[in-house]
Amino acid sequence: MGTGDLGTCSALLLLLLLLLCVVTGLSPSSAQSGSKQVQGILGESVTFPPPVFITGFLLHEDLGNIAVVFRRTADTNVKQKFKERLQWDKQTGLFTITQLQLQDEGQYKVDNSDGQKIITTFHLTVYERVSKPTEKTQKCTAVFSVENSRDVTLSWTRGEEILNQTSSPLLNTTLSLSLSLDIEEQDNGTYSCVASNPVSEESVQLNKTTCWEPPETVNTGVRYIPVIPAAALLVFPGVFAVFCIAQKLRGSVQDMQMK
Repeated sequence: MGTGDLGTCSALLLLLLLLLCVVTGLSPSSAQSGSKQVQGILGESVTFPPPVFITGFLLHEDLGNIAVVFRRTADTNVKQKFKERLQWDKQTGLFTITQLQLQDEGQYKVDNSDGQKIITTFHLTVYERVSKPTEKTQKCTAVFSVENSRDVTLSWTRGEEILNQTSSPLLNTTLSLSLSLDIEEQDNGTYSCVASNPVSEESVQLNKTTCWEPPETVNTGVRYIPVIPAAALLVFPGVFAVFCIAQKLRGSVQDMQMK
């Protein structure tokens, strides 16, 4: 084989290597950073920070490329799963996934090929917003409950101080989290029940007026004298005296008539 043939073979091998790098998203000069944690909210949007202005890709696990940018033009409907939900901003160069679903969780890679090839890896976790705690009170014990979901924590606080808290990773067996707190009547502190997860927080301030039951009626020992019988006792002698006088006068009149 001549020198010219060797040169031709070397050029073909180099061309094949470059084509392989483009197809697989790899490059002999690429640099890859460590994985970064990204948190999204169900139904909302998440944006991946590294910009791609000229050429690059957004990759997702086994799906591979889910968005392609080439010569400042993007195709974001590469995969049906993200159709109409994946955007690329030409001004900022950032990829954004909208209307997040729980199934969108997993590993994403932003492949920036504008200059030196740089691959940035992200791990996306999608959370639901926590629900507002609900209150039940029994005398001076307040009990708050909240729907249980991933990484939810329920806490009792007084000012900035955390008094008590609970969480449960057993999502399949626990439908709600509950946390109680006993409060002294003389305590004038401000209490709050706080439900939180990595992306949201809901709190309810304890209304202590609903915590205290009204005091029981005290028996003072006062006795009431019946009024009607006493009045009857006072009236009866007078009626009897009038009756007697009337009878006497009646007898005197009859005696006079007989004479």
